[in-house]
Amino acid sequence: MEQKKIENLNKTAFKSGSSYMLSNILISASSIITAPLFTRLLTTADYGIASNFAAWLNIGLVIIGLGLPYSIGNAKTDFPEQLNKYLASIQTLGSIVAVIVLMIVFIFKSQVSSLMGLDQDLVLVIFCYLLFFPSVTYAQEMYKFILKYKQNIYISIFGTLGAILSCLILILYVFNEQRFYGRVLGLIVPMFIMGVFFYIKIIRNGWSSDIRKYWKYALKISLPMIPHALAMVVLTQIDRIMIIKLCGNSDAGLYSFGYSYAILLTIFSNAVLQAYQPWLYINYKNNTLEPIRKTNNLIALGMCLLTIIIITIAPEVMMILGAKNFWEAKWVVMPIAIGTLYQYMYNTYTGLELYHKKTIIIAIGTIFAAILNYFLNSMFIPIFGYIAAAYATFFSYFALALFHLFAHKKVTKKKVYDDKFIWLIAIVTTLICFLIIKLYDFILIRYLVLILFIMGVGYLQRKNVKIVYDLLIKNFIKKQELVL
Repeated sequence: MEQKKIENLNKTAFKSGSSYMLSNILISASSIITAPLFTRLLTTADYGIASNFAAWLNIGLVIIGLGLPYSIGNAKTDFPEQLNKYLASIQTLGSIVAVIVLMIVFIFKSQVSSLMGLDQDLVLVIFCYLLFFPSVTYAQEMYKFILKYKQNIYISIFGTLGAILSCLILILYVFNEQRFYGRVLGLIVPMFIMGVFFYIKIIRNGWSSDIRKYWKYALKISLPMIPHALAMVVLTQIDRIMIIKLCGNSDAGLYSFGYSYAILLTIFSNAVLQAYQPWLYINYKNNTLEPIRKTNNLIALGMCLLTIIIITIAPEVMMILGAKNFWEAKWVVMPIAIGTLYQYMYNTYTGLELYHKKTIIIAIGTIFAAILNYFLNSMFIPIFGYIAAAYATFFSYFALALFHLFAHKKVTKKKVYDDKFIWLIAIVTTLICFLIIKLYDFILIRYLVLILFIMGVGYLQRKNVKIVYDLLIKNFIKKQELVL
């Protein structure tokens, strides 16, 4: 009876996660699809200002958010019946911090504006936005762990389509002279609306007289994650801030454009991890490790293949997505894409470390990688320009993945993943990608190498290909036959 219950829970987690994963991939890919439009409406300098705004927005989110969303998965395990009260409790704590920070920023807005490289209006917009936006994150985390995937799909659809529409209206009709305003404000309007909605909903569903009840529990898990989260922002955002300071807005715009395409792998990997994590925790808790190993091997192989495809087609994609003045961004794609592959690898390890509540270990690794990233950027951007930031990102994520390879083994004290296989295919993929960029001027040879590689992987993994075909294609055909 217990075994059947576990199997049903696994099926629910898999169905929830898979649907959430596919929807996130399709929705997030809209940024790539709309790139040809926005690169023709905005200059490279506009792109640079927008990326700087996004970088500081993420830094502010970490500071004000206190890392509280990291604790929701643990709260679901420790007191599932009190989850609504827990969300209301941590939201209240976050709101107090947000109001205090907003007041400080308002008093010192001139100094903060100078530090950020943004005008005072945009600085105030960031911190007003951060009062309500965390509520969207709380809701998404809750829906993820209670396996209500449809709600997260609706949030993603509204946020994505709303942002596209808002950006177009604001750029074309409101901020036609300073179009970067339309870009940055358009991106946050839909999420701000949802933030207000979920803020009210969380308070209504979970308010209690003892609203501070869970603060100690939440802070014990989340506070050690703040250095980790800040260090992650350094890894993902500081490069653009430093490029603006050292090279200017235009180079930052080129870097951001290439970066936005290269992290297409991250869109897929993050969606997979969001889908995979509840299923992983269920199987890990029940010590059913073999399905975890097999599934992780297959996902890792898919990530490697996708990395090679993204890098191979980069020159042609840059020409399709961007105006001619954006084309040179192709040179940042390879190192960033490989970096995101190692980012995926380290995330699979930290998922287990987070399960064991070893947040300090996660923070130590990320701080180390962030310091390395800052050091490499400081040393090489003045010499080699903005492209150096892409290679700094690659080396930093490689070091971080290596750190967690050993750290997760000490935490779990068991063999959860097939690490030899995963690292072998990752290193082989890295070497192939360095070869591919040497072929950027030889389009026929480049695509021939890609085709041969895909055929080779397909042949070696033909058993897994058949499993995927039977699971997806045949089931789809059967459903269509039933409909007809």
